[in-house]
Amino acid sequence: MEVLEIVLPVLAMIILGILCRKWKLLDQSGVNNMKTLVTNIMLPVAIFHALATAEYSGKIGTLVLIMFVMLLISFGAGFWMKRFMDEPYKKYLPFLICIYEGGMMAYPLYTSLCGSENLSQIAVLDIAGLLFGFSVYMGMLGQTENGEKINAKSLFYSALRTPAFIGTVLGIIVGLTRMITRLLDSPFGNCYLSVENILTTAITPIILIVVGYSMELAPELISPCLKTILLRVLLQAVMIAGVLMAVKYLVGGSRLLNLAVITYMSSPATFSMQTFLRKKESSAYASTTNSLYCVVSILVYITLAVAG
Repeated sequence: MEVLEIVLPVLAMIILGILCRKWKLLDQSGVNNMKTLVTNIMLPVAIFHALATAEYSGKIGTLVLIMFVMLLISFGAGFWMKRFMDEPYKKYLPFLICIYEGGMMAYPLYTSLCGSENLSQIAVLDIAGLLFGFSVYMGMLGQTENGEKINAKSLFYSALRTPAFIGTVLGIIVGLTRMITRLLDSPFGNCYLSVENILTTAITPIILIVVGYSMELAPELISPCLKTILLRVLLQAVMIAGVLMAVKYLVGGSRLLNLAVITYMSSPATFSMQTFLRKKESSAYASTTNSLYCVVSILVYITLAVAG
C-alpha cells in the first residue's frame, strides 16, 4: 500500500500531462514556457536551498567524490554503448543511462523504506548528481539537442550562464558558510522558508505534466525505449556494486547507507532533463523511457522491502 501512495501521485500527474496533450488543453508553446519557468527560476531556487542547508563533513566529501567518479564513468560508458542503439536515439543514450531522479522517485521510496529521519543518507548522494547534472550533463545535453559539436570551452561558458548550475555553486558556498542555517534559526527563518516554498512547491507537478505531455507509447518508440532500459539496468548494476565496494572501504558502509545507494541508483534518469529538451522526438523518447523505468525502481523497492 505504501508503494502505491508514493507511485500513484507521480502516475496521476504523468497521466494528466498525457490528457492535456490529447484534449489539447496545452500546446507545445505552452509546455516550452513551463520548461523555461522551471529551468530559469524554480529549479535553481530548489537546488540552492537543498545544498545551502546540507550538512558538510569529511565523510560526506568522500561520498560525494565516490558518486562523482561513478557518474563520470557511467556517463563515459554511455558513449561507448551508443553502438548498441540506432539513429536518431543513440546520441541521447549517454544521458538516459546516467544521472538519477532523486526527489520524485528515490527520496520517497527510501523514506518509505527507512523513515524520513534517515533521508540525509540518500540526500548526500544527490549532491554529486546536482553538481555533475547541472554543469557537464545538461550543458552537453543542450549541445546535443542543438546539433552542436561537443566543445569544452562552450560547455564551460554555457554552465556559467545556466541558472541551475549557478544555484548549485552558490548553494555549496552558502552551505559551507552555514549562512542559511543561521538565517533559519533567526526570527526571519519562517519568512525565508515561506518564499522558498512558494517558489518551489509547483516544480514536481509541472515537470511531471511535461513528462506526460511528451510521452508517447508509439510502436516505433517501444523497441528503443526497452533497449535503453536494459542497457541502463546492466550498467547501473555494475555501478551499484562498485559504489557499495568503494563506500565499504573508504567510508564504512552501513545498512542505511547501502539501502540509500541501491534505491538512489535504481531510479530513472532525472525527469528534469525534459525541461532541457526542445525537439518533439527526443522529448518523447526520453519521457517514455523514464516513465517505463519507474517499474524497475518499484521492483527494486519491493525486493528491498521483502528482504527486510
